[in-house]
Amino acid sequence: MEVTIPDGSANNETASAFYPDILPIEPGDTITWVNEDSVMHSVTSGIPKAPEYSGLFFKTGEIDAKKSGTAEITDLEGHFAFYYFCEIHPWMTGKIVISTAPESQPDTALPIVIGHTTYHKGQDVAVTGKVADDYAKIRYQILVYDQSKLVDSIDGHFNDDATLDETVRTDKLDGAKYTLKLVYGLPTQIASTSFDLKDASERKIPGWIKTEAKMWSSNVISDGEFIKTIQYLSKENIIDSQMQNGQKVIPGWIKTNASWWTDDLISDTEFASALEYLVNAGIIQI
Repeated sequence: MEVTIPDGSANNETASAFYPDILPIEPGDTITWVNEDSVMHSVTSGIPKAPEYSGLFFKTGEIDAKKSGTAEITDLEGHFAFYYFCEIHPWMTGKIVISTAPESQPDTALPIVIGHTTYHKGQDVAVTGKVADDYAKIRYQILVYDQSKLVDSIDGHFNDDATLDETVRTDKLDGAKYTLKLVYGLPTQIASTSFDLKDASERKIPGWIKTEAKMWSSNVISDGEFIKTIQYLSKENIIDSQMQNGQKVIPGWIKTNASWWTDDLISDTEFASALEYLVNAGIIQI
């Protein structure tokens, strides 16, 4: 697991000293602090106001600029969270949470929910959830991990009814398995879910759909019949549809796009992406 020390963290007015400032880990994980700052840092467990406990659980020693330091937390019995700080710049603080600890278990059935288990590069991942009402309006973080490496984070606040609505963009992510961790509350609560991300080039449309599209573009079958084909593509997650069922109307000019695809002038990925855009923009309603 990695924590970044961003450039400029030594400034005591910097908003973020460690990224992420709360890190969920599994028992036995080794944590690496990557120093992207221009000065040396040193990470030690504890809080600045209680020096007698400093370094009791872990200590990295000196971490030179552009270098990294590691620590493995092995003494977990009875401990759910570990605070730490930089001995050189004591205003820099962070927290490590053991994700399997009882205090870090979410207290609602659906704290974090996504629509699919598989997405294609470029598809947005709509994240929703509901936590206990006491957490309404408080801050949360959604951490995006590629295996153990943090690749993105989203900061937000729960809605008035303790729900959340966020979007994880995948256009800059590589094809891999990703884990989303929702971190919130004090004591810290953690909920997670996972999805597989496939490269856009992997998006394949079954051959029989090309026949359906050809018949539709030639006015052999109706808009309503072709809508069922688009619904199949959405159900199989070949396209990502966030639209609700509505009036089954398709603008006539879209048939040109289907005709190009059936004549192999555009690829499966291009046709699927076009349908996905049209559906989510409300131009096609399914």
